[in-house]
Amino acid sequence: MNKYKSPFFYIGALLLLVATGSSLVLSGTKLGLFDSIPGCGVGSGCDNVTNGPWGTVPGILIPVSFVGLAWFWSLFVAWTTSSKFSNKIRSSILLGVFASFGFVVVMIFIGSFCKWCALSHFCNILFWVLCIRGRENENENEGSSLFDPIVLWGGFIVSLCILFMVGNYVSEKKGEYEAQKYEENLEQLTTGVVATSTLALLEGAHRIGSPAAPVQIVMYTDYQCPDCRRIEGDLAQLMTTRDDISVVVKHFPLNYDCNDTIGKFKLHGNACWAARAAEAAAMVGGEEAWEKMHTWLFSQGGSFTDQNFAGSLTALGFNAQDIITTMMGDKTLALVKADAVDGKALGVYFTPMVFINGVEYLWYYGGQGTIEQAINKVVGGIGAGAPVVDAPPDANKKLVEDWRRGRKIVMPGAEKLAWFGNGEIEFVVWGDYQANLSKELDREIKMTIKQFPNTIKYTFRHFPVDESCNAGISSMPTKYDGSCVLAKLVIAVHALSGEEARKKMHNWLMEQTGITNIEDAKNYALAITDVSRGILQDVMVGIDVNNQMRVDILTKNNVWRKSIPVLTIDHRFVPRWKSDDVPAQEMFRQIIQLVGGESEK
Repeated sequence: MNKYKSPFFYIGALLLLVATGSSLVLSGTKLGLFDSIPGCGVGSGCDNVTNGPWGTVPGILIPVSFVGLAWFWSLFVAWTTSSKFSNKIRSSILLGVFASFGFVVVMIFIGSFCKWCALSHFCNILFWVLCIRGRENENENEGSSLFDPIVLWGGFIVSLCILFMVGNYVSEKKGEYEAQKYEENLEQLTTGVVATSTLALLEGAHRIGSPAAPVQIVMYTDYQCPDCRRIEGDLAQLMTTRDDISVVVKHFPLNYDCNDTIGKFKLHGNACWAARAAEAAAMVGGEEAWEKMHTWLFSQGGSFTDQNFAGSLTALGFNAQDIITTMMGDKTLALVKADAVDGKALGVYFTPMVFINGVEYLWYYGGQGTIEQAINKVVGGIGAGAPVVDAPPDANKKLVEDWRRGRKIVMPGAEKLAWFGNGEIEFVVWGDYQANLSKELDREIKMTIKQFPNTIKYTFRHFPVDESCNAGISSMPTKYDGSCVLAKLVIAVHALSGEEARKKMHNWLMEQTGITNIEDAKNYALAITDVSRGILQDVMVGIDVNNQMRVDILTKNNVWRKSIPVLTIDHRFVPRWKSDDVPAQEMFRQIIQLVGGESEK
């Protein structure tokens, strides 16, 4: 059969071109073609798959998308330059099909659907079916082949090497660009070129109390947030007995449907509709109607359904149809989004965020007293001649300010601290060796140590997000199987061979890309300790190792935040160490300077 006159040839070529194109799209950000995958934002299925643990080939630094691109392109070239089917090549194609099925299973397992991945794998599987049909429609001739396996695999290896080199070049150029931007940002920060005021961001359309009240409170809130409901209740109770308080309410729903500032995050499923319902009430009936809706929404925890909402509105005295029609309109969505943008400019990233006369009330640190005590302190300050309202820091300054104002917590187990560096300023991280953010934070701190070698000491404490040794993480959405074993390996290596061996083990684990293979980690531990596998295993399951794990886990749980990694500097919690505008190392530099200034006083 002449392949070039067969429809199988054209169909096969089309399938391979589509698969190649899809793989090129997935590889585009790493090849410098575009900043984000077309049609896939941050936190999307494509982003999770390509930039997550499954996005790189285990043990090497080659992106899986490069492997797919090289494979499909080599198949296309071989398909279009040969004329006969061959059983030899079908075995190679079948190997690729198994890989496609495997990746489909991975997408289902991690719950992330990548449309470009799915398209390439779908075309790959159809191409295999085409090969089977082609064999049924031709006479086999083992003396010739559709494409020689040597040509196919040679082309694949050459293409993969080229992609790897291009990817490295693009990565280096990106690093140089980011370094340049870092220096520009550093100059801006050190010359003090900042916004003159953030007071406008505290203004809002909805106020309870008099605008002339000496205590001006602004609360960024989410109607489904339990802490928002608690603080709202405290304020409502206070305002029944005093007239010196005014409360402005602004929206910051933790739901990306109406809050573009938080990526693809949806903690509270009905928060957007609750906020829009409050805005609809104001549009229909004015501020009195808004306050009634505001109070009712908090009483319901921000929850209502299509089935019960109309009845609840009628019971509250609203015209249900007017409220619902208005709520569904674009204007309510725009109003909620505008509040969220103001919130982001002030550094809001969770709720409630409360400002009292322009100064943030740090309810979330604990040990800061009640909001009534904070209000009384403000009133006392005004009586002593303090300014009524201060301009709060902007989002960038707030990164350091959040750390500075936190209370100091000295954790037990300090005798095990100081793995890296010999300075006086202590960086402590609770993290997981399988988690990418833990690895990223480890890199940022080590790079900072290079800048301040005699200033910082850094410790990594274990918090495996793995229920086999940490039962308290059952509610965390992402878990890392095998993390307990890796943490125990590091502790055991320290017990067997001392500090330098622990550093080597830690660094090796942090340098791994994707999910670390447990057996590879054990083999590395055996190589640096020079003990038998049995001895290593006995130490790992020993009581000393488990006790140290337990201390690390318990101390981390004394920090307010549940997720990882958790960072403290100079015994104070750092709520956020990642920012779109301020590099982590620059933030660390500012904190180091502040700690140095405090110690000199």
